[in-house]
Amino acid sequence: MFTRSAEYGIRAMTYLAMQKGGKLSGAREISSAEKIPMPFLWKILRLLTQSKLIRSFKGIRGGYELAQPADKITLNDVFLATDRRKFRESCVLGLPECDNQSPCPLHEQWKQIRMEMTHMLDHTYLADLVRVTERRRKSR
Repeated sequence: MFTRSAEYGIRAMTYLAMQKGGKLSGAREISSAEKIPMPFLWKILRLLTQSKLIRSFKGIRGGYELAQPADKITLNDVFLATDRRKFRESCVLGLPECDNQSPCPLHEQWKQIRMEMTHMLDHTYLADLVRVTERRRKSR
């Protein structure tokens, strides 16, 4: 349902959120840990930096870190930074004209799903993903 950019953005941000405070993570480290192709990751990291969700530090000891605490960054923040498709306004069937006045055959169903997804993105924080990921790792 998410674009690959949004998926990779959420995975990269979750990885950064799991690091100890003050630790910078390099792009190669993130790429290797999350299995994200480097060229794609560079693009994602640039978008996240431009959106002020992460900070970038250059140099030998450089890398990336979250720009604010994980409990302040919603999935919607990451989604908006990485997904230019604007699912909130687009037609599920990809039709150019689809709105309440000229709906596609799935408009009403998609409208409900879109509202639920928007609510989930607005109310799920990176810290929530970190908690679930850490719980899963401990149970293995």
